[in-house]
Amino acid sequence: MTIQSGRIGLLCAICSVMLEETNNIRKQSPIRRAIVKLDQKVANRIAAGEVIERPSAIVKELLENSIDASASKIEVFLSDGGKSLIQVKDNGWGMKKWELPLAVCRHATSKLVDNELTKVKTYGFRGEALPSIGASARLKIQSNLRDSDDSWEIFVDNGAIGNIKPSAINLGTVVEVRDLFVATPARLKFLKSDRSETQSIIDIFKKIALANPEIDFSLTDISTIDKAKLIADYKFYPKKNTNSTLVKDPLGEANSQRMKQVFGNDIFENLLPIKFSEPRMTISGYISLPTYSRSNSSHQYFFVNGRPVWDKQLLGALRASYSDFIMRGRYPVTVIFINCPPDLVDANVHPAKTEVRFHDYPSVRSSLISTIKEAIANANTKTSTAVSEKMMEAFKVSSHNQKLGNNIRWNKRTQTLSRKANSSQIHELDYQNALFSDISTKTFQDSSKELIEDSEIVGCDTDKDHDLPLGAPVAHVHQNYIIAQTSKGIIIVDQHAAHERIVYEELKTVWNKSLVTSQALLIPEIVELGEERVSVLLKFRADLDRLGVVLEPFGNKSICLRSLPAILGQVNGSTLVNDLADELLEHKDVSVLEEKIEKIISKIACHGSVRSGRKLNPEEMTALLRKMEGTPYSNQCNHGRPTFVELKLTEIERLFERN
Repeated sequence: MTIQSGRIGLLCAICSVMLEETNNIRKQSPIRRAIVKLDQKVANRIAAGEVIERPSAIVKELLENSIDASASKIEVFLSDGGKSLIQVKDNGWGMKKWELPLAVCRHATSKLVDNELTKVKTYGFRGEALPSIGASARLKIQSNLRDSDDSWEIFVDNGAIGNIKPSAINLGTVVEVRDLFVATPARLKFLKSDRSETQSIIDIFKKIALANPEIDFSLTDISTIDKAKLIADYKFYPKKNTNSTLVKDPLGEANSQRMKQVFGNDIFENLLPIKFSEPRMTISGYISLPTYSRSNSSHQYFFVNGRPVWDKQLLGALRASYSDFIMRGRYPVTVIFINCPPDLVDANVHPAKTEVRFHDYPSVRSSLISTIKEAIANANTKTSTAVSEKMMEAFKVSSHNQKLGNNIRWNKRTQTLSRKANSSQIHELDYQNALFSDISTKTFQDSSKELIEDSEIVGCDTDKDHDLPLGAPVAHVHQNYIIAQTSKGIIIVDQHAAHERIVYEELKTVWNKSLVTSQALLIPEIVELGEERVSVLLKFRADLDRLGVVLEPFGNKSICLRSLPAILGQVNGSTLVNDLADELLEHKDVSVLEEKIEKIISKIACHGSVRSGRKLNPEEMTALLRKMEGTPYSNQCNHGRPTFVELKLTEIERLFERN
């Protein structure tokens, strides 16, 4: 009885403690607050978090304001990576006295009226940049209205707007930003080093300068007292016509000059111009040769109606354009301008205005891919200067080379060319090996084997070939490399890589012209996808049928997969269908399936082309060179490696110090 009473007492004590804690929680619960309008300073700081992420965002906004003000000269000064000071000077229109306080108020702008939101033609239009900057730092604006004798200035200290005062400047506008995030030190901690922030500013500065070659730009670092460092100085060099009036040509000579200023001649010499035009869209700019690439995408620039953008869909289209020509993990250098009517693109997607949405993206994608591929095809006998530079470096005379030269003993056997090789051996191809046993069918095997045999190398008179792009063969070394003489120097060809591209392009032609063979599944596969994914697959059902994918609806959320392209062999049907659905939802085309098929054709071409170690006679070498000249994209193999390198006669003479 005593034990039972003790237990009851303990339970009562526990219940009492729990009840007290519950009452305390209730007392601490927040009181309901009424909905009120945020204070303007707080609202500006919240908005600034989206617009002003780092110093480079401020530089971008101020540069765009200067351009919208019709400035022809813009100077930028910065200190400590833009954290301590950013100053932008321009010679634009300037502002009136009564406009200055409006300029630092949210959603006040001279660039937009009610019915123009879908037809934005200026860089800025939201009216958020200056008030966001003023909420994050100490902002000073000085301005002189063009053709006016009066200048005025206004100061904003972390959201607090000061009075308008007379100013001493006599042209344009000067915007000065000091002590970024001084009122929100927590945000200051998230900024990177001064060097990293400066590099970010340089990147956005280059983008704006590339899009506006008719404007003079300069960027100066004044972090060190009495020792200013000029980082960039881009001048506009106008072309004069017969009447001595300036010709504004942002996609012609002026653009070329600006490209050379920003990237330098070394990069510019490895770029190809691109041009596409139709009534409602133009694409122009420069792309690098596939053999000239970078280890990251920092040299890829897109501009939509002059606005620099970073769009995932456009980057995806760029990758698809180079998928056949560039090595994995390498990135081309590109500067691409897309222009279209403002009502066909939405620039009001993000406060930073770095993203856009096209009303007809599939059309933009297909036009961009075809334009880039056409430019690369037209340059099929051109290779990058970087390859020649590597050759020059490799050929440099060293003490080791000199010692090696003293020990050379001539062997007559090295001076003869084998003429006994049977050309049919070049195309030995075992389609029964394990590599192709599960990815190719007899129908495709027969057509591809026949095509490879038809491309046998035949004899040709080489005496008349020196003036052709790839010249005439003069030697075959290490049973893999053809040395050819041209009117400008010599060419060294990798026979396997070159023939691989030839076979690949011809196999693709056969594939595109012939009907795709479908392989019916022994047991049709039911794939659950969801209504949206089923709907998009059925919408493109005809295109999928053409590529050998036969499917039928199976309820609202599933499809029945009946056939797959025979060339794919033992592929996971469910995974393929899901990939197709994702691709169709994002890009509205069937490129993912086409890419899978092309990868298999590429693999077949690789194993069906002349191998390294195969001796070629002069007739075979000549025929291979002529075939390369007539094959698109022949300056690199399917994996992106160069098929040939060029060494000009002037470079050879430099090697022997004859110049």
